[in-house]
Amino acid sequence: MERRFLMNRIFTPVFLGLSVFLLASCQSKSNEAMNLDTAAPTAITPETIAATPVENVAVTNDHKKLTLDEFNKEIASEKLSMVDFYTTWCGPCKQMAPFVAEIKAEKSDIVNVIKVDAEAQLDISSKYNLEGYPTIIFFKKGEVIFKQLGALDKEGLLQLVNKYK
Repeated sequence: MERRFLMNRIFTPVFLGLSVFLLASCQSKSNEAMNLDTAAPTAITPETIAATPVENVAVTNDHKKLTLDEFNKEIASEKLSMVDFYTTWCGPCKQMAPFVAEIKAEKSDIVNVIKVDAEAQLDISSKYNLEGYPTIIFFKKGEVIFKQLGALDKEGLLQLVNKYK
C-alpha cells in the first residue's frame, strides 16, 4: 500500500513534470534552429544533415561521377585522396557529411575528396573489406595509407589530412 502511494503521489507527478520540461526545452531549441537569421549552428542538427547533399555514387571535388576505372585513376594521383565510404541509412555517416563537405570545399588544393555510397557502388567498395560505416580511407599513388572506421568531426578529419598530405 505504501509503495503504491509513493508511486501515485510522488513519482508520477515528478516524472510528468520532467517530461513536460524536456519537451518544452526541445521545442524551444527546435524553434531557434529554424530561425535562419541567427548564426550558423555549431553542432550537427537535423537541419544541417538535411541541408547536406547526399550523392548515391562516387563523386570527386568537382562533383564528377566516377566509374571504377575513373575512381582508380583518381586515387592513383600524387595528390592525397580522402575517400568517404558511407551509406544513405547510416546515422554517423549523416553526422559526418557536413564536415566532409567543408573539407572538400576548403582543402581541395591539398586533398581530393571522394564520396562513395558503399551500397550503390559495390564495384568500388567491395575492394576494401569495409567493416562498417562511415569508413574513411586515405590514398596516395593508389596505395592505402590510412583507414579509419567511424565518424570523425571536422577537426579530426583536418588532422588526418594535414598528417598525410
